[in-house]
Parts: sequence; C-alpha cells; structure tokens
Amino acid sequence: MGETRAAVIDGERAVELHLERWSERGQRAQRGEVYRARVVKVEAGLNGAFCELGRGPAGFLPFGKAGRPDGLHEGAAIGVQVQREAFQEKGPTLALFEVAPGEAPEAVITAPPLAERLSMAFDAPVRSPKEAGIDLDALFDEALEPVVALPGGGRLVIEPVTALTAIDVDAGARANPGGAGRLAMDLNKLAAREAARQIRLRGIGGVVAIDFLPLKKRADQAALDQALRGAFRNDPAKVDIAPASRFAIVELARQRLGRALHEISWERYGVASVETAALAALRGLEREGAANRGARLTLQVGADIHAWLDADPIGWRKAMKSRLGERFTLELAAALGPRAHQAHAS
Repeated sequence: MGETRAAVIDGERAVELHLERWSERGQRAQRGEVYRARVVKVEAGLNGAFCELGRGPAGFLPFGKAGRPDGLHEGAAIGVQVQREAFQEKGPTLALFEVAPGEAPEAVITAPPLAERLSMAFDAPVRSPKEAGIDLDALFDEALEPVVALPGGGRLVIEPVTALTAIDVDAGARANPGGAGRLAMDLNKLAAREAARQIRLRGIGGVVAIDFLPLKKRADQAALDQALRGAFRNDPAKVDIAPASRFAIVELARQRLGRALHEISWERYGVASVETAALAALRGLEREGAANRGARLTLQVGADIHAWLDADPIGWRKAMKSRLGERFTLELAAALGPRAHQAHAS
C-alpha cells in the first residue's frame, strides 16, 4: 500500500531491492526514459547544459570531449535519455537521444512498471513473494539495519554519510583455531563477499570505504583484493576498486544508477521519514485485516503519521477500501509517539 516493492533473487538470496512510491508517480525521471527537453542553461565551465524535463529537477547533459553539439543553445528543444536518476540535491544525468520534433519539455518514452522493467533487465519471470517463498517486508527492514551478522561470528557495520558509505568489519567474538592471521584472512574474505552483496542489495552508489581487519602478508592482501573484485563480478553497475591503504582500508566507487534504499526511506541517518512510517502503519493495518477477516479494524497512529494519512496525498483510503471494505478506522492516539502506530481488531 503506497509503494511497490520488488526483489531480485539469485539462487536463494536477494541481491537487489527496488522501491517505488505512489507519491512520486509522474514526479521523477527514471533511468532509461526519453524526453524532449528544453535547454535552460549552458554552462561552459562545466562543459554541459542543464535541461528541463517536465518532471523533477533539471537534468545535466555533459558535452564530453566533442564539446557543445551544433545547434544546442538555451531555449532549444533536444532529445535526451536519463542515464542516472536524481539523488540527494543532484538532478539526473542525461545523454543525447534522437527524437521527433515537438513541444518541450515532454516525456517521449516512459518506463514500464517496476516488475516489468526488472523482468526485462534480468530476463527472469515475475513471481509474488509467496511464490518465491520470501518475506519481502523483512528483506527491506533488514536492508535498513546498520549491522549485518556474518556466519560463524563477526559482523559488518554499514553507515552511509553525505560523502560516502563506511563499512567496518568487526571480528567480535569470532574464534579461529588457525590463529589471528588466519582469522583475519578468513573473516575478510567472508566480509568482502557480504559487503559486495549488501552494497548492491541496498543500491548504494558513489564512494564506499571498507575497513577490513589488518593483514600482514602481501600475498594475503592480494588474495583479499581478488576476492573483493570477484564478489562484484555479477553487479550490473560499474565498480572501480582502489588498492588497500596501509591502514587496511579499501576504497571503491560504484556507479550510481538510482537512489539507495536509505535515501528513499530516511529523512536523515537512521530516522524514517514520515511517509515511510505512515506506509509501515498501512502495511500493519493490512496484515491485521488479513489475519482477522470480517472484524472491525482500528489503526491508531501518532500525530505525524495522522497528519500525513489524514491529508491522504496518495489516495490510500480508496485503495484500502478496495482491499478491506469499510471496516477500518483511522484514529489519532496522543499517547503514542509522533511516528508510532498500532493496528488492532475488535
């Protein structure tokens, strides 16, 4: 309710999570879409131009080594394709694309629904969570947790900040009969594989710094570098990995294709946005309705969630009535925290 969630499954594990919200329908330019754009400003210093697409922030068209194309000037209508979606305060990145003449700005080729896009991209069938045997909501909840436990002990701590994402490899109470050197090597290899999966799973792009356990032997460091590169082998995004520093920190840059999961879900580090909390409340109401068919349902929410749901910016009431009928009530519960919620049947 209020969003579309999808997972890409490889074997028995999720390797990508995708999220699209009803509130952003028609408001954001998506990767692969084609627009007849209007050039609003040519920036010689940036060797590119800003273009209005008709939805979302203006996109940036880099000119590249060839320089400004002939006939491109402020006010011109040009065809562009979205190469990278907008994130944080940055608009989408564009590339020239041939389109027929017409009014600008205007969408020419829009993206199909999320499930259809993923099915085409991976040449795989679309299955429901029940058919796939997965708990989709649990996967999304886990992907927003900072701590990821590693098999046999140890953990990753993942912390996104403005400039980069930091990942710490922590041995914890993990023991290894081979000694400290063997422990560091074994745990680092395991952490490299899981870090690569988590980066792709969460849609993390840009610079990532991974703080591995120190390795004394050059051969071990070379083996770790090889393991990390191998872990990204199937990632559709381009990944550049730098040699480890003397402090055992490996820096890598992963191509940004869209927003990371936390960038959609949080308003700041670790704090869910009001919309995220409100949609979680609606999922709770749906679960209660499925568990208690025919019962009267009450969704009690805190002040922040109540204000968002009461304004109904996404038409959730109509959608919920089509699923549950008229048997639910939204109630402001002053005793709850501003973004707390609970659903119950009577």
